[in-house]
Amino acid sequence: MTCTSPGRLLALSSTLALGLASQTASAAPIAESRIVREPPAAVLRGAPPEPGTPGQRLSAERQRTSGSQPEVFYDLKVRYVDGKIYNPETGQNDAVRLRAYAGEAADPQTPTPYVAPKVELWPGETFRLTLHNELPTDDSSCPHGEHDHNVPHCFNNTNIHTHGLWVSPSGNSDNVHLKIPPQTTFQYEFNVPADHPAGTFWYHSHLHGTTALQVSSGMAGPLIIRGDRLPQAKDDGSLHPGDLDTLLVAPNGRPFRERTLLFQQIAYACRDQDGAIKREADGKWLCAAGDVGGIERYDQFGIVPRGDGTLATLWSTSGRRTAINGLVEPYVVDAKAGSVERWRLIHAGVRDSIRLSFRKLDPAQASTAPGKSRLARQRFIEKACTGAPLAQFSVAGDGLTRSAVSQRDSTVLQPGYREDLLMVFPEAGTYCIVDETLRPEQSVNHESYPRELLGYVEVKGSAAGQNPATLLRQALETAARARMPQGKVRNQVLADLADGLKLGAFTPHEPVADTEITGNRTLGFQIVLAPGQAPSFEVGKIDFSSGEPEPFESAPYNQEAVQRQLTLGAVEEWKLTSFSFGHPFHIHVNPFQILSVKDPEGNEVSGAPTPGDDGIPSQYANMRGTWRDTLFVQDDHLITIRSRYRRYTGDFVLHCHILDHEDQGMMQNVRISQTGSGEDEDSGHQH
Repeated sequence: MTCTSPGRLLALSSTLALGLASQTASAAPIAESRIVREPPAAVLRGAPPEPGTPGQRLSAERQRTSGSQPEVFYDLKVRYVDGKIYNPETGQNDAVRLRAYAGEAADPQTPTPYVAPKVELWPGETFRLTLHNELPTDDSSCPHGEHDHNVPHCFNNTNIHTHGLWVSPSGNSDNVHLKIPPQTTFQYEFNVPADHPAGTFWYHSHLHGTTALQVSSGMAGPLIIRGDRLPQAKDDGSLHPGDLDTLLVAPNGRPFRERTLLFQQIAYACRDQDGAIKREADGKWLCAAGDVGGIERYDQFGIVPRGDGTLATLWSTSGRRTAINGLVEPYVVDAKAGSVERWRLIHAGVRDSIRLSFRKLDPAQASTAPGKSRLARQRFIEKACTGAPLAQFSVAGDGLTRSAVSQRDSTVLQPGYREDLLMVFPEAGTYCIVDETLRPEQSVNHESYPRELLGYVEVKGSAAGQNPATLLRQALETAARARMPQGKVRNQVLADLADGLKLGAFTPHEPVADTEITGNRTLGFQIVLAPGQAPSFEVGKIDFSSGEPEPFESAPYNQEAVQRQLTLGAVEEWKLTSFSFGHPFHIHVNPFQILSVKDPEGNEVSGAPTPGDDGIPSQYANMRGTWRDTLFVQDDHLITIRSRYRRYTGDFVLHCHILDHEDQGMMQNVRISQTGSGEDEDSGHQH
């Protein structure tokens, strides 16, 4: 079988046959090149016996040792890598040459080089990551003399950010102010605290002026914190929380099957002899035979005017497609009907919003090709992906366990988001992975996209004949009886599961009480579009003095100033809004709890989902009370969050996670110190 459309349809019809009651054994296999593989597991090593030599290779199954602080070593290289990316618009593989991470991996024979190795750590470990920047020193993107630091530049410089980890932002830890020039080696030291929550995190490059270009090239990888801590009973009768990992275990004692899926938007382009992006007549980017696509300029990001006077994003007009672990329109295989799986979803893309659903594929439409255009693929979904949306069960957002399982039929992923889903496919067959329509204001791009086909899931086994929620509840209750300590802990976990699948014994953070609050802050995003001038990407505060939120002290990023002075140990409430378009808010080091999200009419939308007139619920449904490190700020919404500034001092950043916005100035410096600013920052500008 080939990767062309006819071959893909042959595999599709074969898997459909597999999903029918007959379960024939003659189904043709799906091409290996179209199957989603786990990101390659990073081969971590112990301390080297002497400088310049590798340490002993560590087992992936190593367990955390109580009271110890083991050191874990890894070497990661940044280099240009030649590869291919499947283009469904042509049915061919486009040749590309992109900056990428490369490191020793347990499974180096992966289908794509543009997914970095998956790093797995345990609380209490010190992760010594040596970054080798092997990119060329001859970098034409570096300006001579003084320049505006908010104009992207020096694309061969780099660094690393461990997105979502609760670690120090200073020195050679998670310090995004560090710059690693080409042909330079630097060792990071990430001290993961012994009480760090287990969860789904990720790492990516984060040097101001290069972030979007490097991340969209594939310089991103999963970072998983494992945990084996069981809940424990306290003297007052409450529980000290444990790791959710200890509950997500099958009857045979093995963890639920995991799938780590990195969603990427690799915006490669091919150029003509004058340096212009090659385009087809309809504006889609073209790579002809012999061309090699790349990401070398920031004219591959941003927005362009349509003929009707509206704006469109370059991503939507390019014809490029969201990839899953480096593959476009791939197959997830070997799922078993009726079994519980843990899907760790990471939105490692730069710009596009995703509303993920799973729908059963209609066998009668197996011969229907998805088509090349976005509209044609939408029609394919309408005709072929006709099953009702499958139930999804979210247990964690941004790596932090929820207080209760959140059941939904779709999951919104904005850039930087992570979501841990427990999936139960109720019967065998092939399922479509669909990117459902969002209302324009709910998307990063303010565009209402047709539904998009992201890939397929092949499910084997006989029909389960049971409700997925019932199967999930049974699996969790069985695990609780087998794994949780007898007495108070087990009884409480079982009682919580019976009461709406609550997970209170596994949530790492207590809610922030009103009595804890020591100060208030505001933040507003805006893009200033002045006639004849380049857009100004700004972050500021909110002025409520007129009765309506208005921008206050809004400005592009100033790398020489500290815009936010925070006090170690303080607990503050923030109000967030966006005055133009929507922007994912991300702050480093400490996570935050969502207290409230109000729409422009003042309605609370972070509670139970209430579909709008078009049937699409708010993207904030079931978010009230949850903890995150990234949150989309929909324009004209007013969001209230709370955060504790714990343990770490130092300088770091907050920013919009549309990374080309961040590179062009939508960022602020933040400093936590023992004294902070000495006063409430936003005094006099709130109700």
